[in-house]
Amino acid sequence: MDYPNRLKKELDKAVNDAIKQTEQRLMQEKILLERDSELERKISDLKVKTLEETIVKQQTQIQLLQTRLEDATKQVQDIAVKAIEGASGIRTLNHVNQIAMEQAKNRASSL
Repeated sequence: MDYPNRLKKELDKAVNDAIKQTEQRLMQEKILLERDSELERKISDLKVKTLEETIVKQQTQIQLLQTRLEDATKQVQDIAVKAIEGASGIRTLNHVNQIAMEQAKNRASSL
């Protein structure tokens, strides 16, 4: 057999095998990278969705707290008005009592 021809055939075969193996390895790496990229995208989408849900929940809680704050403020104002009215009523009652005592003293001294 012709040694140079056999050597060329074996060399060509080895080169072709190396090219095929390299292409297969690169194809596998490409597939893995695509899967990793897709998984990262899905994870990012889930994170965004979770954050959006959290924002909605927090906005709802803020609205509820604002409503409670408004109610509490109204109650405090009502209590303050009643306290002022009550204090005014006590002053008036004390003044009336003073007048009554003075009138009673005046009647007692005139008898």
